[in-house]
Amino acid sequence: MAAATIKDDLAGQVPPRRLTKTELLKTHKTHIKKQDLAPDAPRPVKQPIMSDAYPASTKLIRDVEIIPLSELRVETHHRGKGIVVKVISPPYIGAGSVSIVEDEFGNADKLAIYNQGDSSILSGVPEGCFVAVKEPYYMHNGGENDYMICVDHPSDVILLRFTDPIIPEALRLGPLLKSAEEWRSAGDKAFLERDYPTAVFCYTEALEACNDEAQNETTIKLQRAIYTKRSGTNLLLGRYDAAKADALASRTGASSDWKAYYNAGRASYGLCEYTTSREYLEMALKLNPAAAAVRKEHERCLARLREEETGEYDFPAMHAALNPQTAVHLDNGSFLRNTTIRESKHHGRGLFATRNLQAGDLVFCEKATLMPNQYEPSRASAALYAMMVRQLCDNPSLAGSVLKLYPGPYEEQLTGAEGTIVDGVPVVDVFMVEGIRNKNCFSLPLATVDNTKPSSPDDRMAKGLWVHASHMNHCCVPNTMRAFLGDMLISRATRDIKAGEEIFQQYVPIKALADLRNTGFKQGWGFECNCFLCARERTLSSTGMLERRKEALAAVEKACNKRPINMKTGDGVGIVPDAAIRTVDRLAKQLEDLHESEVYDVLPRLTLIYPCNWLVEAHRGRKNHAKAVKYGLKVLRNFGFLSVPDSESVEWEPRDIYTKSGEASLMTVHVVAGLRKLAEGYAALGRKEMAERCVEAARFGYMIVTGFENDLEILDQ
Repeated sequence: MAAATIKDDLAGQVPPRRLTKTELLKTHKTHIKKQDLAPDAPRPVKQPIMSDAYPASTKLIRDVEIIPLSELRVETHHRGKGIVVKVISPPYIGAGSVSIVEDEFGNADKLAIYNQGDSSILSGVPEGCFVAVKEPYYMHNGGENDYMICVDHPSDVILLRFTDPIIPEALRLGPLLKSAEEWRSAGDKAFLERDYPTAVFCYTEALEACNDEAQNETTIKLQRAIYTKRSGTNLLLGRYDAAKADALASRTGASSDWKAYYNAGRASYGLCEYTTSREYLEMALKLNPAAAAVRKEHERCLARLREEETGEYDFPAMHAALNPQTAVHLDNGSFLRNTTIRESKHHGRGLFATRNLQAGDLVFCEKATLMPNQYEPSRASAALYAMMVRQLCDNPSLAGSVLKLYPGPYEEQLTGAEGTIVDGVPVVDVFMVEGIRNKNCFSLPLATVDNTKPSSPDDRMAKGLWVHASHMNHCCVPNTMRAFLGDMLISRATRDIKAGEEIFQQYVPIKALADLRNTGFKQGWGFECNCFLCARERTLSSTGMLERRKEALAAVEKACNKRPINMKTGDGVGIVPDAAIRTVDRLAKQLEDLHESEVYDVLPRLTLIYPCNWLVEAHRGRKNHAKAVKYGLKVLRNFGFLSVPDSESVEWEPRDIYTKSGEASLMTVHVVAGLRKLAEGYAALGRKEMAERCVEAARFGYMIVTGFENDLEILDQ
């Protein structure tokens, strides 16, 4: 019988037969043997399928009814129920951790735990441990009589203490170790073996054992020493919230507390809370002024605070420090004070300027909230999703910013309890996380400046989340442009922006035709763009004219593509016959005439950019410099730079395109390339001053495109 049929037929029912404990353990052992043959195989990530979405449990384990495994029903989310089981096998590690478990009645089943980070012992629960699963989902696993308990939400499963009273008497063996000293020693051993999750577990048991013992000076001293050990271990795991709490709990009131403040400062630094970090580090220095490590950390923290305050960065040094294998996460702070988040008339919340900004100004520079070092496109989305889930579990303070982002249609399924602490862990709904990732992440190269090189591959893209930048709304002709250096997002103004004005970005490179680009926006983000360009095209340009433009665009592109150009390099046309040039020129003129003057006199004419660029290259190839300049000017005007003259003989100021072109100009690297070609044409015509002005404007534009000043010659590499 097909798996889909079994699911449908048995949905909501207790299975007629489950595999016995002996059968389950036998099959499980064969999987473990295969795992042992490939211990270093990369671990896949199970990304959620949104059509299968279900909410995370928000109940306390003690508020649900504990049921035996024998009552689990197929394809059912057992709301209001829970299970308490003992792990009776080693874990099989794949996309998740699969173990065989047993309840107090001797029933056995398969438990698959997904979306646990490497910092959690639940990513591979050791044999002999006890776990509780809240509101378990029981599913058919594809084979005959093959079922399993599937835990997608990391907060739906709890690792229980061995002495937890919720463990049934029939399962209870008592603690494996009895004293706090024994648990601390076990933690020390795990730490030396670099099994940090187990070390944290043992130190936690040690602290609980301290609470169970008589409180005296010796016990308190031991307890504070264990807090120190657990704090340092949590720092290594990147669990900064817990590391900070443990560090502060380890304080004794003595001068030796400098270590506690040092660890608290390092944890705060890991959370990018530099002001708090400075305060703790200064407390550490007050207690131990000679501590070189503290002083070094303090100086590093002050450098981040200067960046946050001034927006002054050594971008060339940051670029030089990048290494695709080891250094994509730069040690820099976020400069955000030029912008603020508030309600937008366009879509929900948006970013707004807090002061007047000029074209080219740094609008903000933000360090990624979350960004994995994975530049393989087929793996980048899964890597970001896995990192988001792990960090939200490891550092609950992130929930305050990350979980406020728009998760798409899944928003209707949320309870409002996501991110709150229940049973000692934050509620993390993986479907909400995936919705947020899908609607708010950015694709990025290692460095935008390197990605402008003709020789750079276009497909090496990572994905990351920048919470502040995620609040920016889309505009097809935005007033800012973003660039990347490792995990730093640099936003610069493409034209002057007034204080209080909303700041926009372009979500993706836009299509020339309004209906096509808005179809993409609806499918990807669920909105129809109402920017200056789209609104005027939609309301003032007739449907009939739009269809005629489509036909004319198809005809001119067909003619151009007989001798295509590479839009990244500008090369590929070669020496073009006069007849071919005349054909494209005629078709481009027909397309131009299909743009109503009353609509497009103040708008870019995006459909004309490719044919005009083609004509620039065609005339360059024939060394017809006057015509190359003529069509180069048209390229800029078609990008919406209305200060550009119609005639190639007119003197003009190229830098004015950034300040005198209105709200519908579109800045791209192709504008920089266009200015360089104009400079070449003017120089060939003996107009040296105009050539120099164009180069200066291109250099300024390249700074906007790449985020910082760079040599234009990079575009030729």
